[in-house]
Amino acid sequence: MSSTGTAIVGAFFAAFGAGDVPGAMALLAPDVRWTLHAHGIPWGGTYKGPEGVGDFFARFGEFAEPIEMTPKSMAEAEGLVYVRGIERSKVKATGKDYAVEWVHVIGTGDGKITSFDEYLDSAAIAAAMR
Repeated sequence: MSSTGTAIVGAFFAAFGAGDVPGAMALLAPDVRWTLHAHGIPWGGTYKGPEGVGDFFARFGEFAEPIEMTPKSMAEAEGLVYVRGIERSKVKATGKDYAVEWVHVIGTGDGKITSFDEYLDSAAIAAAMR
């Protein structure tokens, strides 16, 4: 596998999209920092290490069911990978769907993802939760 940031991040999204969660998690550095920058979202916040990232996805799964998580574009600059995409999910408690565009800013090093910052329209998700 190439060690460019886009190759690492592309492999992560490909593994995750194919349901290969262990393969995706293997691409995370032992000290990865994963942050969803969102207000009023129960799974928002910062998680540390692959176990913390697992907790992030478990917490998301308590509240929502993913319908679509599609990267639309990816670019690398100054040691970071920028990914733009869309998420559609259903809130379990209300049955309401939401669709939000997102941007991920992902750091890589030594063939692994070292940081992951996600930015999205948290107000749209919060509205679907009501």
